[in-house]
Amino acid sequence: RRLFQLEVEGLERLPLDRPFVLTPNHHSYLDAFVLGAALPQGLLRRTYWAGSADIAFANPLARAFSRIAQAVPVGGRNTGMGRDSLAFGAAILRRRRNLVWSPEGWVSPTGELFPFRHGIGLLLHNVPATVVPVWIDGTHRALPLGKALPRRAPVRVVFGAPVASSELAATGAGATPAERIAQALHERVAALAHGCTRTFEATRG
Repeated sequence: RRLFQLEVEGLERLPLDRPFVLTPNHHSYLDAFVLGAALPQGLLRRTYWAGSADIAFANPLARAFSRIAQAVPVGGRNTGMGRDSLAFGAAILRRRRNLVWSPEGWVSPTGELFPFRHGIGLLLHNVPATVVPVWIDGTHRALPLGKALPRRAPVRVVFGAPVASSELAATGAGATPAERIAQALHERVAALAHGCTRTFEATRG
């Protein structure tokens, strides 16, 4: 919190009466730590994290840490566990726990928001849930992909308005419900990014 001057916006939007899925952008390996620092302890204890199987579960030490952090494996670039990933995510939601899922699928090398994979759409189509879009700003500046050590930079986490997955399926573009959910969710995260950028520029001005 101190090193990166963490600011949190929209925390009051998180629903306390039902489980939800947080869908942040993924622009740095700092993202999960920053998002974890932004969540209250009570919510954090009920929250599980989708972690890349070929990174978060790559060796015994990483697996041990990931289990302590309540991470579940999802398919990485070097694994073929797509169905298992969805099954793990569905099991978390059916247990009425919160889930963090990065729909881009990997760390953006440029800091830009990449298209969302359809996995999040498949999950939310099969297990309808409340979704909270999240924008994490500043982590790409603090620790971009390829760098080993972070540098000091202000970081902000913005929680968007919760939305039902059925609403995303009804408003998004695409041939299948999964595509429509992913596309509509991408628009909501992009809108948070646009608002965050405007606020940052106004502050600097």
